[in-house]
Amino acid sequence: MAIQWTTASLHDALRASELEQEGKIELLDGLDPSISIQLKDFGDLPVQINVSGEQIMVSAAMWEASQVKDRAVFNELALKLNPVNALSNVGLITIAPGRDLYVMFGELSASSELAHVIEEIRVLADNTIEAAEAFADHLV
Repeated sequence: MAIQWTTASLHDALRASELEQEGKIELLDGLDPSISIQLKDFGDLPVQINVSGEQIMVSAAMWEASQVKDRAVFNELALKLNPVNALSNVGLITIAPGRDLYVMFGELSASSELAHVIEEIRVLADNTIEAAEAFADHLV
């Protein structure tokens, strides 16, 4: 029988995995529950995980758009990075009227094996750190 993760079941599985030793794992309740993980090996980078229907989304905030010197140049660089960045993409979300946030994100099937979910979390964290270093010159 195939696994079909929910936010609660994935949280419990991550807490019982080796990832528990690598960071603080919390279930954030609310209308749209999510999992927050702070990864020690990545400078306590907070990673958010949401399970919705058939999809698991893993994301990490990078910086607000207002911190980018030239958004057009940055957006072009981000688009060029996406095809070569293993398992992760740079995206832009609105967090409040007039406030956008750049995020690194990846998606998996909600029926993915736990090992694949953990791999996505680690790769996304690594890619977020690398992108932050690569794009540092483009920030105010």
